[in-house]
Amino acid sequence: MDTRVEHLGLAPLDWAVIVAYLLALIGIGLYYRRAARTGLASFFLGGRTLPGWLNGVSNAATCMNADVAPAYCGMAVITGTYVCWFYFSRFGMALLVAGVLFAVYWRRLGVSTSPEFYELRFSGKSATALRLIMSLRSAFVGVVVWIGAGLLGLTKIVEALLGWNRWETLAVVIPVLMLYVLLSGYVGVVVSDVIQTLIMVASSIALMVLVWREFGGPAGLHDALVARWGPEIVSWHPPPAHEFLGVIGLLAWTLGTSLGYGGDLSTESQKLLSCRNAREASKMYVWTEVVLFLLLAVLTLPALAATLHWPGLREGAINKELSFGLLIGRYLPPGWLGLALVALCASIMSTVDSHLSYAGQVFVNDVYLRWIRRDAPTGHCLVVGKLVMVAIMGLAILVATAFTNVIDISLFMLGLFGAELAANWAQWWWWRFNGKARIAACVGGPLIYWCNSHFVFGEWIDLWASTAYVVVLVSIAATACLWIGVALFTAPDAPETLTAFYRQARPPGAWGPVAAAAGMRSAGWRPVVRGFPIAALGFITIAASTLALSGGYVGNWWSAGASGAVAFISGVIFWRCYRPFLDEIENMDPHADAIAANDASASAGQTGTERDR
Repeated sequence: MDTRVEHLGLAPLDWAVIVAYLLALIGIGLYYRRAARTGLASFFLGGRTLPGWLNGVSNAATCMNADVAPAYCGMAVITGTYVCWFYFSRFGMALLVAGVLFAVYWRRLGVSTSPEFYELRFSGKSATALRLIMSLRSAFVGVVVWIGAGLLGLTKIVEALLGWNRWETLAVVIPVLMLYVLLSGYVGVVVSDVIQTLIMVASSIALMVLVWREFGGPAGLHDALVARWGPEIVSWHPPPAHEFLGVIGLLAWTLGTSLGYGGDLSTESQKLLSCRNAREASKMYVWTEVVLFLLLAVLTLPALAATLHWPGLREGAINKELSFGLLIGRYLPPGWLGLALVALCASIMSTVDSHLSYAGQVFVNDVYLRWIRRDAPTGHCLVVGKLVMVAIMGLAILVATAFTNVIDISLFMLGLFGAELAANWAQWWWWRFNGKARIAACVGGPLIYWCNSHFVFGEWIDLWASTAYVVVLVSIAATACLWIGVALFTAPDAPETLTAFYRQARPPGAWGPVAAAAGMRSAGWRPVVRGFPIAALGFITIAASTLALSGGYVGNWWSAGASGAVAFISGVIFWRCYRPFLDEIENMDPHADAIAANDASASAGQTGTERDR
């Protein structure tokens, strides 16, 4: 069994490609520097004029953190072609539900950041506390951890390829990365993300073709994999009892990431709120899933060949997250190897630039201008935002050096924040859900998960890997019981706050008493009941297309053909339902002119806090 990891060097052509890419990023930052300095909305939201497809490509690139290559390729070598079910469960329904059921309503609010929502939806001290808590948690916990995961992923690949340690890699990458991010502003971020997406796709397709060439095409790769590992590795679906991707794991990832998704926003808030209208905001999520699944498929499928060259990856003798670095070092010739490393830089750049831009915007808009200095001029606020970005990068470096495996970070974040996510839907769909209930979910969810993982199920986690997923599911249920109880046994929010929120957002769900008080007709549950099947059709379309690509890559022609037929039929039905549905919920909005006026004001350089003043 081969357990050796041989480090390779880079040819001069590889270094030339890498240096050219880094210089191009700095050039983009310098080009967009002037536009980014015209106002906070220009620096952080691109003037709210961007199309949905552009923001969707950028959002997909943001999801393709540098941790994705080692984590997802590592998952591919211990599963098989059905690794796509991993990202089906993580992103599939979540993105489509957000696009179909929530994007239009978020754009109606006209906010600049998602934490502004809490002072519109809730009242009293709970509302102000929630805005502050969510702002600080987003900027200094969520963003820090995900940037740290990306840095860790990058160091793992460079270690496998060049033998550099973590600090050597970080010392080379971070200075260029920070210079580019601090210069460019949001428009520069989006433009560079599109370029970086093209680079990632090109390098991954090149690797796919080179693997095919070695094994004699799809049929040859199929025969080699089956001969070494058996037919399971080329199956189109995972076995029910798989340790990492069985029924329990898929259910935990699906519920832990889809439940509540769209009811609150994280880094995708910039993508959604910078779109030029509500329809484009909805399309942003659809484009995100299309591009993201394409990127993940072409990235993970070549990793199957790594199991044939280094069996220890699948058997546990070699760290599975080294598979991508080993693979590109073996297959890619000079120039193409440099392009693959550029793609890795692109993945971390696209994640870091979006996360840092979001964190800087949230801190300035929802903490600094709200609590510290309400009359701060634009130039001063931009400096504060950039200083926060530098501080967050320092914290992310600590995360990158504290963890060993990227997948551990993902599971940690799933449990920590997944337990409370159902509350995100309740705050949009149930008028009786109040600020105290939201605080209970925010604080109680992580505490319940921590208690379950350390005390209730602590001894079982090391014995049975799927226990970690059981902990997530139990924590979600327990947290839901907590916030439902708090909502029912405490007073509702102030009637004037609820009425004002309903008039502006017109949310669906259980808002009958508030709608009546506002003199309006409630939309009821009709948009929700119609929206979920439409989102499911969109997910089926994209998932079936991914299965068709996966089956075709390893020569499973029957599964590829059947999946392609399903994708075509469901895609036609989705498109015929999706557009009329958007027309219907957009026509429920009586405030379109007022929101357009607010957006025009924002594009002149005002934040939500500035408009409040």
